[in-house]
Amino acid sequence: MPKQTPTIKDVAAYAGVSVTTVTNVLHGRGHRFSEETRQKVLRAVEALGYRPNQVARSLVRRRSYTLGVVVEHFRGALLGNPYFSTLLDGVLAEAVQAGYQLKIIALTSSDIEHVRQRTEDGSIDGAILAAPLHQSPLLQWAQECPLPCVVAGSSPRDLHAACVDVDDENAVYQGVKWLIAQGHRRIAFIAGPVNYWSAHQREQGYLRALSEAGIFITSHWIRRGNYSTESGRWAMEKLLQVRPPFSAVVCCNDWMALGALEALRRRGICVPEEISVMGFDDVEAAAVASPPLTTIRQPVREIGMRAAKLLIQQIESGTRTPERVIFPGELVQRDSTTAFAPETADTSKHPAAVRRVRRRRIY
Repeated sequence: MPKQTPTIKDVAAYAGVSVTTVTNVLHGRGHRFSEETRQKVLRAVEALGYRPNQVARSLVRRRSYTLGVVVEHFRGALLGNPYFSTLLDGVLAEAVQAGYQLKIIALTSSDIEHVRQRTEDGSIDGAILAAPLHQSPLLQWAQECPLPCVVAGSSPRDLHAACVDVDDENAVYQGVKWLIAQGHRRIAFIAGPVNYWSAHQREQGYLRALSEAGIFITSHWIRRGNYSTESGRWAMEKLLQVRPPFSAVVCCNDWMALGALEALRRRGICVPEEISVMGFDDVEAAAVASPPLTTIRQPVREIGMRAAKLLIQQIESGTRTPERVIFPGELVQRDSTTAFAPETADTSKHPAAVRRVRRRRIY
């Protein structure tokens, strides 16, 4: 006679608790109970070999227990993108803890009808929009769609939907202020793509810091890339042609900063003795660059986790609150920046021709 499959009632009886308690513990809501009760349930699950019936649970509650992660303008190599892969890791960690699975919805068009066809088919209980573009139609859909929805990695001020992001503008503002405090006055900027919210905000932070310090802002010190290493290399080559020369450059992300470092290395320009370089993101490659890259860290995994948590709360409570969760950036000081000593540099020359001097490193 085949062994009977254990049910949730069997688990409850074995642990000496109610079915509701077992359900809450298995769905990641064990914090409502004592650790002793939670362990009783988990031991009962292991002893009986209980496995939740996902199909039955979905039919009873009319849910799919699936979170959709919507990626705009998909062009391949999603998991090769450090930002998206780290964001997904955070979303997945929170989803699994709460008993949900993920469905990645890669859009080839931002047309609202196309979005509805891909998302409003009953296959997901709610959607996380992963870093939608600046002024994207997806942002309007997020406010009008019938599904619970959270925007991660973009936070326009007029958005009436839940969102989780880093404070891009203030993070770069504080980073540039720190460079100014180190004596730098001529600070260049490698901006990101104009259609990215993050790039727009980071550029605003750069401009605000210079303006408040009374530093004349020249468009010649700004070059735009597309967040790739190659575009950072190209932008730095263009900046090296600018007069008067600059003593520091802030890059809109780490990959462009790494490209900038490569361009300087090819030209024989010492970092940070001649030019200080700062990035944004704190990707793994930043710490092992040559020299290790000073950067602004954003908590991408935590953004993903919080976005998933907010979405699950909306799904399970049946309410949609346009909550905004904005994480601060964190300056990570490494060897690619140093204090500026004007008395040691001949600013009438091109940066590459400035006499190389040893300066105090900023750690």
